[in-house]
Parts: sequence; structure tokens; C-alpha cells
Amino acid sequence: MTNYNQLNASQRETIQILFNKGKSFTDIGLAIGKDRTTISKEIKRNRYIKSNFYDAFDVNGINKAIEDCSKLKNCYVCNNCPNKSKCNKHHLFYDYRLAQKHYEEQLVNSRTGVDIKPNEIDDIEQQIVPLIKNNKQSVNQVYINHPDVLFFSKTTFYKYVDIGVLSLTNSDLPKKIRYKKRKHTKNKENKREISLLKGRRYEDFILYSTEHPQMNIVEMDTVIGTINGKKCLMTLYIRKTHFMLIFLLEKKDSASVNAKINFLKEKLGPTLYSKVFRIFLTDNGTEFYSVLNFERNLDTNTKLSNIFFCHPYSSSEKHGIEVNHEYIRRVFPKGTSFENLDDNIVKNLQDNINAIPRLSLGGETPFDLTKKLYPELIELLDCKYIEPDKVSLNKDDITFLKNK
Repeated sequence: MTNYNQLNASQRETIQILFNKGKSFTDIGLAIGKDRTTISKEIKRNRYIKSNFYDAFDVNGINKAIEDCSKLKNCYVCNNCPNKSKCNKHHLFYDYRLAQKHYEEQLVNSRTGVDIKPNEIDDIEQQIVPLIKNNKQSVNQVYINHPDVLFFSKTTFYKYVDIGVLSLTNSDLPKKIRYKKRKHTKNKENKREISLLKGRRYEDFILYSTEHPQMNIVEMDTVIGTINGKKCLMTLYIRKTHFMLIFLLEKKDSASVNAKINFLKEKLGPTLYSKVFRIFLTDNGTEFYSVLNFERNLDTNTKLSNIFFCHPYSSSEKHGIEVNHEYIRRVFPKGTSFENLDDNIVKNLQDNINAIPRLSLGGETPFDLTKKLYPELIELLDCKYIEPDKVSLNKDDITFLKNK
């Protein structure tokens, strides 16, 4: 895992020694445990001009030197140039002592009014920053799992990010979800839909779930990759525990959906299936139109559950699953192809999402709460526990199984 804490004086000295010997940014990064871009940015940020006409960090002087020598556009400084003693042009150099002094001065300015000690910042850099940058964990998630390190408010945390106290930027922080009301035109229902939806509309769901408050509600949806792609994800979200099952479908059609529902019926048995999936709530996608397959054991014609459909273009009626889809989109943004995904990758994605603690669950994870209420479900579907600091929504971590 890449170490994201700030460079210290010793590391800066090593950078200068190795760079003077002609080592590449990659080699230097490997030597001190940093990314090559960290090395290149350090040298570029702290280079100075050696001249009688310009101050050391004068921007105009630095730009003039770059204009005079095209080599400086790539290597940034003249430290290891074999011709520097014979060259009459302006020279740019990197000196670790000036770089450290420059860094400390900036640090003092940035921390004006900041009530936090250097060792406390180091703890955050070492324990928290990698979880956000590498593992794509949310601020809520790290606050729940590390209250001893993050002893100040989230507002203060965001302030520290904004003023540069931490080696994070706002682009490293997961975006807040914003829902816009979709524009739509009215669709006329055909005879099949009218028959299908009878007793299964959203109004019927409200009435039925109010009359049976003890029954489990499961929101259901699909997530697509590219517009022309065939594969998609089918998601099942248990409202009570926020637990989400994710299945890879070869095609977004009723046959693929029915195959997964039949898998659940067979794996869980009628009693557990009926207990967990007592009420389905989904949108009007035609892939969910085989209502009897959801509701009944087709061999015995026994009633197992009920399925209801939201109003068209009303994603807010199944708000829980829509919010949970944001976790999927952190790993696979809209427009990402699903064609190379397999069941192992999707299962790994599911397990990591269910290991994220939720404030709405009092800091518990969906996995932990579901294991308490439905332990057989966890066991029969082979759902895995993931340690808090190993939870990741980094695409490379989620898809690593593909490359094993």
C-alpha cells in the first residue's frame, strides 16, 4: 500500500542524493516508499533558480530558465546534468534543505488557527488517509471505525482538507448523492400491464406493508454498464438491515432474473426464502414481470411472497437501494462496461459494500446485523466478513480475483 504521509527531511535528502546520481523518479519512489508522481511534484514544487538577477523561487526566473533549456521541461532541474558546469544558461536546482524550509514555512501558514498536534496529524496520515485514498472508504466509515484517531468533528476534518493540513483533496472524498426529479412523459399501460399490476401497484404496497409491519421488505433493481452492453447487475436490498445481494446477469431479461430467483428459492428453501423475501418492491422493468415466479413455489403453487411495483420514474419510492447503488458506482462509474465481470468479482463487491458501517444502523454494518437476524442467509449464500480496515471500494481491490 502506498504511504501517503508528507515527506520528511530525511526523505528529501535521499531524493536529492539519488537524483544527483541520475536515478529515475520511479527508482527514487521505490527507495523511500512513495509514488513516482510524489517525487516529480516535490522536485518541481521546490526547485529554485541560481542567478544574480532573480530571487531563488522567482516564478519569472524559473520560467525563463525553462524557455532557455528544453531539457528542464522533463527533468525539472539541472542537478544531474553533465553539462551544467559548461552551460551559460540560467540553472534550476533542487536542494533538500531549502525544500524542507519551504515546506515548514507553508505548513506554519496553513495551520494558523488549527488546533491539532503534529503527531496527531501523522496518525491521521498513516491510518486514515490510505483508507480514503486507497480503499475509497467514506468519511463516515473511517469516523465510525477510528474514533480514537478522529477525535474532532467532521466539519473540522473537511476544513483540514480544504486548507491543506492533510494530504487529501476534495476529489479524494466520495461525492454526496444528489437526486434530481426526472422529466418524463406519461406511458399508456397495455392490457398485459393492467392485468399484471392489479393489486401490485405502489398504493397496494403501502396498504399491505402497513397492515403487515412485521414482514420483511426487499427493494429490487438492476444496474447497467454501457448502453450497448449485455451484462448487468441485479440488486436485492433488505430494508431492515441495509444488506444488499448483487448478482451478475448475462442479459437484462426475465429469463436471467428468474434464474437468480430460482437459485435463491432452491438454496434457501421455501421457509427462509419467504421469511427474507416476503415483500418485493421494484420498478416497472419488464425483466421483473414474471410475478408468479417471485411469489410462488411453482411446483406446489404455495404462496411465498408478494411483489409490488413503484410508479414509473419514481426512484425515490425505493430510496434505500438507490442510495446503495452509489457504492457500486464508486467502483464502476456510469458507462463502465460489465462484460469482463464474473461472479467472483461481483461477490467481492457485495461483501465489501455490506462491510461498510452505517450511521442509520448505529454504526453497525449490514453484514453484522443480517448475521444476527438471518444467520442462515449469511451461511447458505457464503457471505464473507471483511475486517474494517480491509474494506475497499477501490476497483483494483475488487477485481483482483480476475487476475489471480
